[in-house]
Amino acid sequence: MRKVTQVDLETGEDLGGFVAVIRPKQKSSFQRHFTMNQAALLTIANELNHDQMRVLMALLADLDYENYIQVAQIDIAEALRMQKTHVSRAIKNLIEFGIIIEGPKIGRSKTYRLNPQFGWKGT
Repeated sequence: MRKVTQVDLETGEDLGGFVAVIRPKQKSSFQRHFTMNQAALLTIANELNHDQMRVLMALLADLDYENYIQVAQIDIAEALRMQKTHVSRAIKNLIEFGIIIEGPKIGRSKTYRLNPQFGWKGT
């Protein structure tokens, strides 16, 4: 059996044991994050056009726990400086591709969920 030990280099004395360095826990620079399926990223890259990709990124920026997304299309349009009709069409396409799932309306806004096969934001 192999023995791990610490040796004084000046005297050659076996000091026994070994020195362990325990670093303080680092805080993640990722304050808000989620997990994305890598295979799904390739599907997204191959299937989505520029507007659809931009709208998806805006939706993911508002992704909440359990993959819920609640953001008004007009807010996305303003944030991306896009026409609301283009945002609406892009969301419709994202639903057709199965990337997002349409949920119930809350007030006047529609809700969505990111398909868990594409990514996940858990608790």
